[in-house]
Amino acid sequence: MVLDRATCDANHRRFIERIIENETVWYLSNSEGVANSVSKEGDESTILMFWSDRAYATRVRTSGFEDYEETSMDLFDFIFRWLPGMSGDGVLAGTNWTGDLIGVVNSTFELREEIEAAMPPDLRQKHTDKYEALKA
Repeated sequence: MVLDRATCDANHRRFIERIIENETVWYLSNSEGVANSVSKEGDESTILMFWSDRAYATRVRTSGFEDYEETSMDLFDFIFRWLPGMSGDGVLAGTNWTGDLIGVVNSTFELREEIEAAMPPDLRQKHTDKYEALKA
């Protein structure tokens, strides 16, 4: 199935909106790690896939990742632990990909900026305060 750019962008916007609303990010994992794909852009970058809803992760799980389990994490951990770690590893993020492994690919820095810009000020402050408390 071929998706147009507008559909992929809509899926990405839905990802941003729902992870902020639910403060939860979904991914697929097993004993060997996190489900991933390789960039089709020719550079063969590793892309870790994330979803805004368990149902979206399940859809991909049944499309070749049957030995993986749907797993969730807090939005805080995604923003302040996962994305910085992925950046250090040179890994990209795929958001709300389809069962055909089609979707938007993001640099971790840009994705974090986009999420934080979309957050209501009180939620952004809550996460910033938590991060500062952990650093102290």
